Amino acid sequence: MCANAVEVADLFCLYPVPGGTVAALRGLSLSVAAGERLVVHGPNGSGKTTLLRVLAGEVAPSAGTVSVAGVDLAGADETTRSQLRLTRLGIVDQHSARALRPEIDVTDNVGLQLRLAGVRRADARRRAVEALDRLDLGHLAQRRPATLSGGEAQRVAVCAALAHEPTVVLADEPTGELDLASADAVYELLASAAAAIGATLLLVTHDHRAARIADRVVRIRDGRLSEQWAPHAPDDELLVVDDRGWVRLPESMRRDAGAQRAVRAIATDGRIVLDGADEVGVAAPNPTPTARTAPSSPVAELHGVRVAYGDRIVLNDLDLDVCAGALTLIRGRSGSGKSTVLRVLTGLADPDVGQAVLAGVELGTLHRSARADLRREHVAVAGQGGALAEPMDVIENLALARVARGLAPDPDLIDKIVESLSLTALRTRAVRLLSGGERQRVAVARSLVVERPLVVLDEPTSSQDEAHAEILARVLAEAAAVGRAVLCATHDPVLAAVADTARTLD
Repeated sequence: MCANAVEVADLFCLYPVPGGTVAALRGLSLSVAAGERLVVHGPNGSGKTTLLRVLAGEVAPSAGTVSVAGVDLAGADETTRSQLRLTRLGIVDQHSARALRPEIDVTDNVGLQLRLAGVRRADARRRAVEALDRLDLGHLAQRRPATLSGGEAQRVAVCAALAHEPTVVLADEPTGELDLASADAVYELLASAAAAIGATLLLVTHDHRAARIADRVVRIRDGRLSEQWAPHAPDDELLVVDDRGWVRLPESMRRDAGAQRAVRAIATDGRIVLDGADEVGVAAPNPTPTARTAPSSPVAELHGVRVAYGDRIVLNDLDLDVCAGALTLIRGRSGSGKSTVLRVLTGLADPDVGQAVLAGVELGTLHRSARADLRREHVAVAGQGGALAEPMDVIENLALARVARGLAPDPDLIDKIVESLSLTALRTRAVRLLSGGERQRVAVARSLVVERPLVVLDEPTSSQDEAHAEILARVLAEAAAVGRAVLCATHDPVLAAVADTARTLD
């Protein structure tokens, strides 16, 4: 082991795109000490996820040096990278469904990486049970992932990532889809579990509350490290000068200095003070609010719906009206049934008791293909995964969505929606090269571009930084204002601030 668990110097990561290349990382340097807990912030598209993928050996650096747990990844072959992931890394994804196999119980899921490393099943299960007990999750050992709440599933995913006692733990937005209480539980588990085995923790998130478990917080902008601070002294934020002498000025600092294109640095009393040297541009006026359409009769309804998974009742005697002209939210703790409401309302799952009505048709009376036809005519859905056509670019994905619905091409509509969701600069980029937040906005754009009466979205802002969450919330409110029924399952207070109505599940 080297002194630092993670050592990155002058790291570049380039992706080919039509007409050139995109630099996701631009000379980033970062050192993380053994046993340190580091939280990484940054806006969508800043390079956070690319950094994690490089550290995990999934993406090769274009230039620079990278060492993780003593393994030099610059130029490493696939066997070396695979062995690193198998034995020395623990990886926690935002979506627990990617980490947990639905066909096996929690114990076998936690022991899966041990099995992949060659440990016999009996020994792997024993060590998995020990890990679950150590993290106070033993009561979940015999459960299947489908029966777990969102918070439970993510804590099990954390246990699965750490059961083989890795040297470095990489976590990518692990609480993006959880309520505050469940998120806090996951943070505490990550911190305590990493400390128990002496692992280094590198946590990427938009959630500022994650600082509560950090030794240090850094921010990435435009593919470079820009700022860092200690959680106990958040006001003592330092700008980072990288190996090439670059300093990334935060937007707020540029604005306070009165400059957007140029800034003067003045040395005074041993400190550098910024002064506006070239004040340019005038703040754009607030757009004229869209005239709202008064909410009308329901587009979709639930009447007395009850859903249970085994002995656990998820929904009980639920009534819900989703009206045109309104942005409706489903809120509640993780595992309260928000996603289940969306599935029942769109005919993807049946209630044990009660009725689901879509466009005036009771879904229980329709067979599978008829339900699909009804959805195709009336509903646009953006789920948590946001499945997109990976090789296609943003515009092609949106055009494909219209073609699949039998709609005529409408480049002007597509351009309007792309611009409204701050995707214009990415319009010709393949979605496989986009960040998680950018992909999520493309999925929302796809749900809007097909012009269905009902738009159903599951946690649409879970991967967004604060600025883009506000953009997305405004776009959804505007879609409702012109007459669509927009239904979101969410924990996000940014969406709650613009919603017309909200239903909180117990």
